[in-house]
Amino acid sequence: MEEAHKVHSQSPLYSDEKAQSPRKISSFRRHRYRTLGAVATTIAILGITLGVGLGVGLTNSGDAPSSTSTVTSDKRSSPPIATASQGLSCQAGSLSLLGGLNVVANTTPLWQPLPGTPWQIVLNSPIDASRSLTPALSVYDIDMYGNSALTIQQMHLQGIKVICYFSAGSWEIYRPDAGMFPPQDIGNDLHGWPGERWLNTESKAVRDIMANRIKLAAEKGCDAVDPDNVDGFGTDTGFPLTSGTALNYLSFLSLTAASYNMAIGLKNAGEIAANATCMVEFAIIESCIANGECDIYQNFIAAGKPVFQIEYPFGAPTRVSKQDLAKSCKIKGNEGYSEVIKGKELGGWVEYCDGTIFNTATYG
Repeated sequence: MEEAHKVHSQSPLYSDEKAQSPRKISSFRRHRYRTLGAVATTIAILGITLGVGLGVGLTNSGDAPSSTSTVTSDKRSSPPIATASQGLSCQAGSLSLLGGLNVVANTTPLWQPLPGTPWQIVLNSPIDASRSLTPALSVYDIDMYGNSALTIQQMHLQGIKVICYFSAGSWEIYRPDAGMFPPQDIGNDLHGWPGERWLNTESKAVRDIMANRIKLAAEKGCDAVDPDNVDGFGTDTGFPLTSGTALNYLSFLSLTAASYNMAIGLKNAGEIAANATCMVEFAIIESCIANGECDIYQNFIAAGKPVFQIEYPFGAPTRVSKQDLAKSCKIKGNEGYSEVIKGKELGGWVEYCDGTIFNTATYG
């Protein structure tokens, strides 16, 4: 990932996040934040069922940019009922599989935010939600390990839906479950990130650990998960990963999250965004303006799903000039996206394209 952040522990359960220089990985358009590789060719996936739909969710109020309503969608579940694909847009109550089929699911509500919903992301320190948070928005993305169940409960009391970040494709030496990974499933170093190495995401052991992480997110009360580093095939991981295995892994993560009634997002992954649009409830992307690739994610907007966009202009997080702010804001290709201006440490500071600045309260 491109951001450099560090979460300060409050107890042994909540481990430190990273505070290193941005990763530089050879991948899609040399994106400094990893992206998934080429659009997958048609592959068969058995036993994977996923679905989306519509309902009612939270709205937001306050002196921050106004929030768009959220909706709830049908929970992904099995057994699947295959029907003919109706195109790129996601059908209500169904999710497109890689072979060009849709899967119809049951109707247990699953959170589905709408395009244009404002948001905030804070990963380098635990959120202080003991008081009213600013900006007063309905969506926050926070570190799963670095924040307690009490914090998430306090955020819920403020009408906030909580997306919980964790790394799904890399081993991090400082995580509390680091010792559970089999040595043969831990691969090459992530360039620029000491103490972090790629994982074999095809391994059952790795998937079992990630299932436990998703379970922990559910136990803490997270409404959705933000799984990072699922695109290792775009670099030298030490394992024979492909775009197909990445989509398979994303399907596994998505289905697991849905089993706990949690939504899930696609992190960057521009080259498979079209295939993954109906597999997740939102996208989280970085530096798409800087890299000239914003239009890749327009399928999400067409499908009624938000694209949460982060840009890191010069001067953030202290002072961004009007010129740099203009360069990092609305241009052709990112219409309808939910954009924030952040420093790469991903602290409490945030600026929006109207020039409004907030500092979200954190511990440490």
